[in-house]
Amino acid sequence: MSRAKAPLGASLVVVSSLFYASYGIWTKLMGDSFGGYTASALRSVLVLIILMPIALVYRALEPIDFKQNGRYMAGLIVASAFTWGPLYYAILHAGVGISLAVMYGSSVISTFFFGWLFAGERFTVDKALAALLGIAGLGLIFSPSTAHLGWLALVAALISGLSVGVNSVLSKKIHYGATQSTIALWTASVIANVPMAFVFHESLPDIGWHLPWLYLGFFAVASIAASWLFIKGVKLIEAGAAGVLGLLEIVFGVLIGVAFFHERPATLVLLGVGLIIAAAAIPYVKDYNARRGTLE
Repeated sequence: MSRAKAPLGASLVVVSSLFYASYGIWTKLMGDSFGGYTASALRSVLVLIILMPIALVYRALEPIDFKQNGRYMAGLIVASAFTWGPLYYAILHAGVGISLAVMYGSSVISTFFFGWLFAGERFTVDKALAALLGIAGLGLIFSPSTAHLGWLALVAALISGLSVGVNSVLSKKIHYGATQSTIALWTASVIANVPMAFVFHESLPDIGWHLPWLYLGFFAVASIAASWLFIKGVKLIEAGAAGVLGLLEIVFGVLIGVAFFHERPATLVLLGVGLIIAAAAIPYVKDYNARRGTLE
C-alpha cells in the first residue's frame, strides 16, 4: 500500500465513524413515529434496494450456498433480532452518547468471547486486559449516576452490543466476498426485524410526505455511507489503525448527544466511556505498534 494513500484512508475511516455516530441523530429525530424493529426492518429494505442494483452492475453477486453458509446465516438472523430494536429503544430513553458507548463496550467484549468460542481465535493477554477494562467502564456507566436514565434502556444497549459481537464473528465465517456478505447481513436484518415488529405490535406511521419517512431515508443513506467509507478506508490502511480510528464513533456519539440533544453525561459516565475507548483500543494499538507505528 502506498504511503501517500495512508492519510486518505485514515480520513475515510474518521468520516465513516461520524456517519456511524449519526445513527443516533436519525433515531432521535424519528422518535416514536416508528417502533425500533419497524425502523430497523424498513432501513434494511431501503439499504438493499440501493445496494442490489450496484452489486448487479459490478457483477458482485455470488451464488447462494446454503450448505456452507446456512448455519451462519441462521445465526445472523437470530443475532440481528437483538441488535437494532434494543439499541433504538436505548437511544430514545438513555441518550445517544451513553447508548453508543455501552453498545460499543459490550460488542468489544463479546467479539473476544464469541471469536474464541466460534472461530477458534486466541484469547490473548491484551484481549483479557481489554475485556476487564471494558467491564470496568460498563460498571461505571451503570453506576447510580445513571439511575434516572432507566436501567432497562442501558440493558437494551448492552444486549445490542452482545448481538453485534456475534454478528461480527459470524460475518467473518461466511464464505462470501465483501459485497455478498454485506447483502447477506442486511437480508438477515430484514428477516429478523419484520417478525419482531409484529410480535411487539409496532405501528407503522401513515405513508406519505412526512418527516419521519425522510429521516428514515437519511438513516439508510448514512448506513451505506458509513459502511462503504470504512471498507474503502481499510483497503488503504492497516485494519489495526482503522480500528483505533473507528473508536471515534464513541467520541462523536457523545459530542452529538451534547451538541444536538443537550445530554450532560455525569463524570463517572465519562470516565466509563474513557475506559471503554481504552479497552477497545488495546488490541488494535498492539497490532499498530507491531507494524512499527505506520498506517500502511
